[in-house]
Amino acid sequence: MSFLEKLSWRYATKKFDPKKPVSEKDKEKVMEAIRMAPTSFGVQPFHVTVVESKDIREELKKNAWGQPQFTDAPLLLVFSSRNDLLKRADEFIDVMTGGDAGKREMFAKVEMMIKGALGGKNPADAKAWAAKQAYIALGFGLAAVAELGLDSCPMEGFDASAFKKILGLPENLYVEASLAVGHRSNDDEAAKRPKVRFSKEDLFSVK
Repeated sequence: MSFLEKLSWRYATKKFDPKKPVSEKDKEKVMEAIRMAPTSFGVQPFHVTVVESKDIREELKKNAWGQPQFTDAPLLLVFSSRNDLLKRADEFIDVMTGGDAGKREMFAKVEMMIKGALGGKNPADAKAWAAKQAYIALGFGLAAVAELGLDSCPMEGFDASAFKKILGLPENLYVEASLAVGHRSNDDEAAKRPKVRFSKEDLFSVK
């Protein structure tokens, strides 16, 4: 199948087959696609928690209205946005320059521009901006999963505060979404539902 055909094939899987694992090779490919996702200024103001513990997954499920994907999917990723944007900008410049003071001086204007843009945001705008970047990464993860012929389900239906506590996340992170990855169960009723999308005429216009 072509990439577009795979996007048509995929759906939000409601029931995974827990006996069919995701290979380490495919897991690494999904994580690399997320890592390579574009973000504004390139600062990647997000973090992804790979949840492997069965006990933690059970606790997450309890705070996600009992959705079975949290325990049955072989791979579970939790996406969080960051609220320490200026610190993240510093880290980005360090990575860009390799920690070389001379190189950092060369990028002084770039650093000033990035920090000016990020530091000028009020808390609500900063949170919304970082969340958008996390969702771009989530989208690239979804696309990579489809390309690999795996099934997935992006999820927002959970108690974000409870998730943060269960995962022991630091203060600078806010849980945004989860991505369950694996193989659909043969008896997943959701697979039988037709894919519904608005027409191109509805979604696009030319000026």
